[in-house]
Amino acid sequence: MIFCLQEEEQIGSKIYMKRENLEGKPLKPRISSNLIKLNDYSLTERLILDKFAKESFDRLTSIQEQSYRVIARRKNSLLVAPTGSGKTEAAIIPVISILSEEKNHQKKNNGIKCLYVTPQRSLNNDVLRRIVRYATAENLNVEIRHGDTPYSRRKKIVQHPPEILITTPESLGIILVNEKMGELLKSVQWVIVDEIHEIIPSKRGAYLSLALERLALYNSNFCRIGISATVGDIYATAKYLVGNKRKCAIIIDRTLRKYDLELKHIEGSIKEVSSYIVNYVSSNHPNSSVLLFTNTRDESEFLSTLLKSHTSLEVYIHHGSLSKDVREETEKLLRKGFVGIVVCTSSLELGLDIGSIDLVIHYGSPRQVSKLMQRIGRSRHSHHASAKGLIITNNYDDFIESLSIIHRVERGSIEDQIPHECALDVLAHNIVGAILQGKEKLDLKKLYEVFSTAFLFRSLTFFDFVDCINILSNNYILKFDREKNLLYRTRKSYLYYYENISTIPHVTKFEVIDSIANRRIGTLDQQFVGNYGEKGNVFVLRGSQWRILTVNEAKFQVYVEPLSGAPINIPYWVGEMIPVDHETAIQVGKIRRFMKSCRLSQMNVLKYVDKQLATRINDYLKPLKVIPDSDNVVVESVPSENLVVIHSTFGSKVNNTLGSLFSTFLSSKTGYEVEYRSDPYRILLSSANTRIRQIHIFSLFEDNFDIESVLIASFTGTYSANWKVWMVAKRFGIIDKNSVYDKRMARIIYERYRKTSISKESIRELIHDKYDIAATSVIIEKIKSGSIKLHWFDNSQFSGLSQPILSKSKKIVSSPQNMENGILELIYERLIKTKHKLICVRCALWERIYETNDVPEKLTCPYCKSRLITATFWKDTELKDIIRRKLMGGSLAKDEMNKFDRAWKLASLINNFGRLAIFVLSGHGIGVDTCARILRNYTDDRNLLKAIYEAEKQYVMTRGFWDN
Repeated sequence: MIFCLQEEEQIGSKIYMKRENLEGKPLKPRISSNLIKLNDYSLTERLILDKFAKESFDRLTSIQEQSYRVIARRKNSLLVAPTGSGKTEAAIIPVISILSEEKNHQKKNNGIKCLYVTPQRSLNNDVLRRIVRYATAENLNVEIRHGDTPYSRRKKIVQHPPEILITTPESLGIILVNEKMGELLKSVQWVIVDEIHEIIPSKRGAYLSLALERLALYNSNFCRIGISATVGDIYATAKYLVGNKRKCAIIIDRTLRKYDLELKHIEGSIKEVSSYIVNYVSSNHPNSSVLLFTNTRDESEFLSTLLKSHTSLEVYIHHGSLSKDVREETEKLLRKGFVGIVVCTSSLELGLDIGSIDLVIHYGSPRQVSKLMQRIGRSRHSHHASAKGLIITNNYDDFIESLSIIHRVERGSIEDQIPHECALDVLAHNIVGAILQGKEKLDLKKLYEVFSTAFLFRSLTFFDFVDCINILSNNYILKFDREKNLLYRTRKSYLYYYENISTIPHVTKFEVIDSIANRRIGTLDQQFVGNYGEKGNVFVLRGSQWRILTVNEAKFQVYVEPLSGAPINIPYWVGEMIPVDHETAIQVGKIRRFMKSCRLSQMNVLKYVDKQLATRINDYLKPLKVIPDSDNVVVESVPSENLVVIHSTFGSKVNNTLGSLFSTFLSSKTGYEVEYRSDPYRILLSSANTRIRQIHIFSLFEDNFDIESVLIASFTGTYSANWKVWMVAKRFGIIDKNSVYDKRMARIIYERYRKTSISKESIRELIHDKYDIAATSVIIEKIKSGSIKLHWFDNSQFSGLSQPILSKSKKIVSSPQNMENGILELIYERLIKTKHKLICVRCALWERIYETNDVPEKLTCPYCKSRLITATFWKDTELKDIIRRKLMGGSLAKDEMNKFDRAWKLASLINNFGRLAIFVLSGHGIGVDTCARILRNYTDDRNLLKAIYEAEKQYVMTRGFWDN
């Protein structure tokens, strides 16, 4: 039974806990088996209170006051309380007190007593610092075990087991199959899962649920404690923690933490935003520690660069792509009272101990209530202090979305975490893990019963369970005796298990290099490169169109050139954005409507919107005759364009589902391909061959169909489905972990395993990540019944509300001549700013660094008066020494002699053509011979630039075939 323990009640001479149901209504106290007697545990409680007092907790917080009595009784518990309320201490101090008392009565430690599981390695290290302080005072040992833990520390853990071991879900999976560690785990009495809300929604959550059941094979009597600040579905979270057949106490601190929030809209680009941040911090928080959150790593890098150029304040950056040492150095600075700005992503979102943060700034919408609460909650890290935050937006979508999220925060409304239920690839990996835990063999039906106990696998069918085993058996990862129903390990079992311990996909990034500017412009996942990375294909990155010149798979590089005027329905690529949920999108629709009718006071967000901004947003909404919201879907069409924009405020997953349905049905009805793109508030439908008409859209709601079946049919064989199949096949051990994605092989695998757990899991995961079938079904039925109205408007041009989605795919009208001029202009700007080191080849005494544009027309050595001046890369430190040694009669190695000969050839070209030769040499990959050819054919500046550009493209496309 799930119950909430809230307060004490005296009944006669005995004290009981008052029960409360999940709706928050008190239940009448009565003496029964459902009540918990306190008298029997008074000694343990006193030990816990003494420990709190010893650690200078003069007054317990609400969550600490409620939980210590329950933990003293060794009851499974879920602790839910706001950031800064002392949740970690509420769980760990009672456990340390109990373990300390037990140790006083034992001669030696015979194993690990408590596992503390956290979602991040950095959080491991932080928790370690805090727990060590409490544990060492009670003569208890604490160790940490994760992927970065050196062998010497791992060996120490086995030889001298600590009472408390801090680890991650993946490392727990590793130590479960270690024979020596397995013996130590038999003594585990406590498992604490920190930041449980962060683990549940991903496949790591499914993995941990099975790993805890595997731990129960060693010892089933351990107590489970979950800790979280932001939980949507509390009941499901508790059941996730303990499984189907166990009880759990839900302990909630119902006091909402206060948030002192500002919301500022900036008209302009990210550069204007950075200027505002500098002025705001300098004026209001000049001596403060400030965290600046962004939603992507690219934004973090760009903002930090801009801030460093704008301000004298210290600016650091922290995100997951940086090395562990760099991240830890920044965390250490924050703990020491750093004054300045740390630009970060979700890497600093969780409960790291980073000292006192005065202010949290968020660039752009947080997109989720839980994200805002976690990130802004990092400031003034005390339960009694209001979190101080500033959200800065520079587009109206983000501004209104932020208003919606703030409104939900004030109501205490948090998104539900949707877990991965019956993830079959995770199941397959844990089946092998369970076999490796055993001595030699494992009973099939017993293992099925164990895994079915996990809440996320409560609906697991025996058919799917056996099918996973058959796939593993057919690939020799395990041996299956079908007559005796026994499972055995094989030689491949350990290799498969260790290679696939992580459920986070191993995704290789390809660098995208602009051949015109010869600079890195971003990255593409191997999924996109594998599906679409062919010469001549066009994609969108950072708002611009690019054509692929060549892909260097050896160096993981994609060379591209800028493009204008490509068809509108080109494939595109953007990074994964945090999805906006259904309720937030509905609130956005309400705010739009209230803003149009000047009734924002009804939603208590008027204080965030000044009169001038409200006027601008109303002008932005004005062209639409009907404001899109949860009751009105508005379709905009421009007769001259083969596209429509559907305004539907239903969130990321619902709009993606609707978009896929529209695309599938319209392609079928028109006979031409209709593509779609969606965001939380719009769906864009486009076709290169046919105009999309009103009847096409409206007819979708006249038919009856099964949404899931249509979805599966629509994405079978698509890029997304092929990628999912590839990743699931990796987790089943069919493909090597480090294999680079191949779309053709992915399709073969899908066909080969079409009716098995591999295809089933691929489809399930894709639907879980991208679609919302249940909510979409409700919306379609409401449209059919008329409770949601469908509006169609033909306009001469699209409204401003359509621009956010159109801007990512709009055709840039540019004539080939203008396009070419623009490219040549970009090349020219780059070439004249290229740096060169000039060296005299006659005396090797003179050298100087110039940008091309600053090179003198006539070059002469000031020492020997020679005009034989060569050029090299401006950072080259070897060439001068090579020339000097050759002039003095010294011997040179073969490669050094080649450099010397090249230097003389270049000196001859520069002597004959002057600065023009250096200008040509500034081209990427242009050597002496190519330079000489271009100069011989020189007629005018325009043709010269075109020749340089063609030479650069040729270099890029053939570089991979050159001999080093």
